[in-house]
Amino acid sequence: MTNRCACFALVFLLFCLLAISSIEAAPMPSQSNGGYGGAGYNELEEVPDDLLMELMTRFGRTIIRARNDLENSKRTVDFGLARGYSGTQEAKHRMGLAAANFAGGPGRRRRSETDV
Repeated sequence: MTNRCACFALVFLLFCLLAISSIEAAPMPSQSNGGYGGAGYNELEEVPDDLLMELMTRFGRTIIRARNDLENSKRTVDFGLARGYSGTQEAKHRMGLAAANFAGGPGRRRRSETDV
């Protein structure tokens, strides 16, 4: 039984080795003609320089405009305070938190020994 499994494994390995050795690798892109007269197709060579320059200029203007819009933006953080009752409730909550964190805020006053 062991010899039979060993023979089967050896035959399988030989079959795999033959299959791998008979397969041709795909040619490198520079070696394939691809129907373009023997030379590899380069997409950048096909695009005119003036078109590339125009695209770069437009992209640069878009970036500058977006940066200026961001700097000149008058938006502020709202926290939902302009939403009616729930906004008012949120504002009161935040004011309470600010007062609680303040040193002289609400709560029981501790008297020093000199005040007694």
